[in-house]
Amino acid sequence: MKANERGDLRRSARLGGLTLLAACAALAVTGCITNYATPRTIIITLPPSSSAPTVAPSADAPTGTPGGSSAPSATATIVGATPTVSGTTQVTSAPDGRWKATFRTPVVSGGTPAALTAMNAAITTRVSAYISSFNGTELPVVASGDGPSTLKGDFSVAFASPSLLSLRFTVETYVTGAAHPATEAGSINMNVGSGAVIQFPDLFTSPAAALPVLQAQAHAKLAALLGADLVWPASVTMADFGTAWVFTKVGLELTWSQGAIASMAAGTVTISIGWSALSSVIAKPGPAAGFVP
Repeated sequence: MKANERGDLRRSARLGGLTLLAACAALAVTGCITNYATPRTIIITLPPSSSAPTVAPSADAPTGTPGGSSAPSATATIVGATPTVSGTTQVTSAPDGRWKATFRTPVVSGGTPAALTAMNAAITTRVSAYISSFNGTELPVVASGDGPSTLKGDFSVAFASPSLLSLRFTVETYVTGAAHPATEAGSINMNVGSGAVIQFPDLFTSPAAALPVLQAQAHAKLAALLGADLVWPASVTMADFGTAWVFTKVGLELTWSQGAIASMAAGTVTISIGWSALSSVIAKPGPAAGFVP
């Protein structure tokens, strides 16, 4: 074989080997992409108050898992959580020492930021009104042998759900030199979704329809509770029921301040009217619609 022919053969062999190596490399890369590519994942970010949903795979991701189960789908609707209520104590006093106000104020958490801001602002306004009403009067100088005039405020949770928050207030005031303190009842009821304060007439189809039902139900319960000590107004209005009311599971709870409808010795007076007794006048839709059939 001539020398130039042997050179041509060696060049052909080298070219064939390079071609084969290139083909193998291409197949290897293809195999890696096919077997080990990581699928994209869509991560849903929630506000702090919401429950974390499942992670939804993208459309081009595999739906199976090594164990053979399917990945759960994301929840389309985020269900609100029941708010939590804690208390913070604020103390204010007069520069001349005539009065002192101590109030354990509710603080709401666990909702959407806008609604939380609205609810806590409404609570602050209500508490400030109690304190202003007390120290805005001309309180006397401290009586000899006595302490300053005082206000002591507290709260309790009557009802809490993802849609409603109902709080009771108890405000005890004492004027220096008086024989006894007096207790005032109050409340605040709010829509958890919006943070709006719910007004008493909002519960009913109309005040005109609700008033005779409320009057009959309340008078019967109060008469049974207080007997001859009951002081019932000659003319009853919706305002006589709307000062301190709250939602409860069993009924509409109504409270009167000390001395409002009975002697001071009776203290604050509370009754509950079952939701079934009010069903005919509850607004549907409305804040209380969920309590009646």
